[in-house]
Amino acid sequence: MKKIYPILAVVILLVGAYYVWKNYSGSGPSGYLPGFRNSSTPASASAGKQLEWPTVDKSDAGFTLRMPSEPHQVVVQAANEAGGTEPVNMLVTGNSSETTYAVAWADKPPVERVNGFSPDKTLDQARDGAMGRTQTSMVNETRVNPQGYPGREFVARNVGGGYLETRFIMAGTRLYMLIAVSPSATARHDEEIARFFNSFTVASDQKVPETLPAATR
Repeated sequence: MKKIYPILAVVILLVGAYYVWKNYSGSGPSGYLPGFRNSSTPASASAGKQLEWPTVDKSDAGFTLRMPSEPHQVVVQAANEAGGTEPVNMLVTGNSSETTYAVAWADKPPVERVNGFSPDKTLDQARDGAMGRTQTSMVNETRVNPQGYPGREFVARNVGGGYLETRFIMAGTRLYMLIAVSPSATARHDEEIARFFNSFTVASDQKVPETLPAATR
């Protein structure tokens, strides 16, 4: 049981990356990406459309952000360390561009609980688990601190040329996962992805709790 415990523990939030990879990028590891339609819109026109990105207000979940098209919300049941399931909430855009965008979030997910709510340990395991679930390898990684919250941003690539770009943000005991999936290097638009990541704002009334769970004491 000890060997599978950490694996089950990270699945609760990593299902976000896996869901998007599987449902919007085809089979992921094979490089076959039927979830994407070929875009005939010139890059310059696509860049102009960035100004039209609507703001998504999820104050009930503690954040706002901008997405290129109206997202739909899904709830995925993911396995946890106790052998049961827990819900993962996620917003996913349709295929309005070559890159699919999503955000997933969970309060006190197992990946935090088993790591004693340590930001570094949690973010490391979340990163490793996301790449493992999507069978991608690291291209680069950056430590980030959006609004002062600890975060981790990385780019990973699969053997077929697809890209998974993810930013984790640990706001108190809530873990957010921003996801951008592109079918190839040429389909990636760095400015759009940066726009998506940087538009994410944790609500001002969501503060890091003064007292963390007993595991951190």
